[in-house]
Amino acid sequence: MKPTPQQHCLRLNHLGIGDIQLGKRPEQLPDMLPFDHFVGKHTFDVMPAASLYHVFDGDLRCTIESQDTGIVLSHLFAATNENGFINRIFLYTREVNGHLAERLSQLYGEPNVSKATVAGKLIGTHNSWITEGETEVSFFSPVYDTTTSTVISFRFFYDFPALKDYMISVTL
Repeated sequence: MKPTPQQHCLRLNHLGIGDIQLGKRPEQLPDMLPFDHFVGKHTFDVMPAASLYHVFDGDLRCTIESQDTGIVLSHLFAATNENGFINRIFLYTREVNGHLAERLSQLYGEPNVSKATVAGKLIGTHNSWITEGETEVSFFSPVYDTTTSTVISFRFFYDFPALKDYMISVTL
């Protein structure tokens, strides 16, 4: 399926997706809005503060390879550090794709794989890749719960505040 004229199709890379990359300023990127201007802002809880987040405003599809039909994204969030540079990117996919981890491995190599559990119950699989550019790419895929989102995220590997302090959760 080819993207519609209003739909953006961006390729995944080691720093993010298209020009939306770690280390860049979101206000310099087209179609990025401050989180407070996002119509669906009440659907998400963002930490540490909403003022540190930007949202892609538009229909978005991401590709892994040039011949790829793409993965439809429902949301793209970019978090910034105290200096205004993107330090975390979250991609929410519209569909659960059992082969997405394999496809991401074609781009990023072999992942570390772990099972995600809550109260001893398996809720999903977590794949992570460390790229040559010292970026961590993570992919969470839910097992059974259709209310849990499939998420791809990016951060610099040594940026521990981005790992510990920057989180998004869906408000149910």
